[in-house]
Amino acid sequence: MRSPRVLLVEDNLALAENVAEILEEEGISVVQAANGERALAKASGVRVDLAIIDVRLPDMSGLQLLSELRRVLGDAEYIVVTGNATLDTAIAAVREGVFAYVQKPFDPFDLVALARRALAQVDLRRERSRLAHELERSEKLHRGVFEAVESVIIGLDHQGQIQMWSRYASASLGYEASEVMGARILELLTPSGSRAGFQDWIARAWGERVEELQIALQGQDGERTIRFVQASVIVNGSTLLLLVGQDVTDRLALEKRAADAEAMASLATLTAGLAHEIRNPLNAAILQLELLSRISSRLEETRARERIGESVKLVQTEIKRLSKLLEEFLSLARPRSFEVYPIDVGAVLDHVVSMQAPVAEAAGVTVAARTTELPRIYGDQSKLMQVFVNLLVNAIDALREGGRGSITIDAAPDEAGSMLLVRVADDGPGVPAEVAPQLFRPFFSTKAQGTGLGLAIVKRIVDLHGGTIAVRPRDGGGTVVEVGLRIAAED
Repeated sequence: MRSPRVLLVEDNLALAENVAEILEEEGISVVQAANGERALAKASGVRVDLAIIDVRLPDMSGLQLLSELRRVLGDAEYIVVTGNATLDTAIAAVREGVFAYVQKPFDPFDLVALARRALAQVDLRRERSRLAHELERSEKLHRGVFEAVESVIIGLDHQGQIQMWSRYASASLGYEASEVMGARILELLTPSGSRAGFQDWIARAWGERVEELQIALQGQDGERTIRFVQASVIVNGSTLLLLVGQDVTDRLALEKRAADAEAMASLATLTAGLAHEIRNPLNAAILQLELLSRISSRLEETRARERIGESVKLVQTEIKRLSKLLEEFLSLARPRSFEVYPIDVGAVLDHVVSMQAPVAEAAGVTVAARTTELPRIYGDQSKLMQVFVNLLVNAIDALREGGRGSITIDAAPDEAGSMLLVRVADDGPGVPAEVAPQLFRPFFSTKAQGTGLGLAIVKRIVDLHGGTIAVRPRDGGGTVVEVGLRIAAED
């Protein structure tokens, strides 16, 4: 079995030798490089499982090197080391998806422990990839089987009418064979935005072997994502185009949740280390500014006193912004005390609207809330307050540029009566379809000065409540954000 290999990029040769010696004593092979150019040259010739990179290198930054190495090393993990930690480099490291961000001086044995965890992560990822490959290979072996396997199998005639419908197609899409026979697949199952592409794919499938197609089909209970892995012509009294596919809706949702959980775990590790290092200098700066403010207030020269006072206020404002960013980091990674109990969500919404009314009025935005006679829901009142303040502020910001607009907040139970659906709707410019799926990702923002953490925190809180959140276009233009929360049982 091949021993794990680490690429160590450090221009401090004494430190590099010490770390390499400790790693090699642990059975880990080490390749050393003193700069980015040498690191890229060595990485192209060997398989590397983990790269440990100093942020400051003689010929390029460590983060630049990290981006280059990703194209060369593929599925390796990365640990970034720095002697001068800053918030900007920390955020850049998070965006690059590093495993850990370590500040010098560090305990070499702590670094070895981190390296061991990173290598275990690489092994887990590769094993998952191998299993996925095996699963894909297994799926291909069963193509063309009709009722014997759980595949969505649909037979079409030249007019695109359904003439064959498998048992699993019924289970996946909710229609019995008697309900779909003779219906046109484009009209019955295909959303309008996907019809042109699906029609072209079907037309080509009649004359040639076509590539896989992943498409959302409209079932009786909502959209299901089907990955068609085969299309072939069969003859059985008549000529049919046989489409064979797998329903991957649940798998895609599971993969997304797993990826989100992995990202949150990595962010929690990084945040815990950064919080202590950032808070100490921030507290010291706040104290020094307070002393400076008091000293300046005793100056006799009015102009000097005013200029120093203005400078102090400016710096205090920026420090408050940094503190808020740090709190958002912590809220996203490790939400504080969380307790669910029956609450009056109507009162929460009324309070949020009242609190944000001056902001909306200043932006020329009207806010209307219909929150009477709502059932109580299970929730943490302060956390849900944070959710709806964030959503309302985002809606106001979306309307601010136009100088006018309206926001409506209403709520109603879902059809099953188990969830209360709270909708925040605005008549603003709306969210582009390609942007909507990314809105809840950490550090993704459409605002010039946004941190990209607000909606990620909102989703984190909703998930902890066992709820749902979705963004969709509003009829007539604008955006609707819908939050689903569990209705509390009646006493």
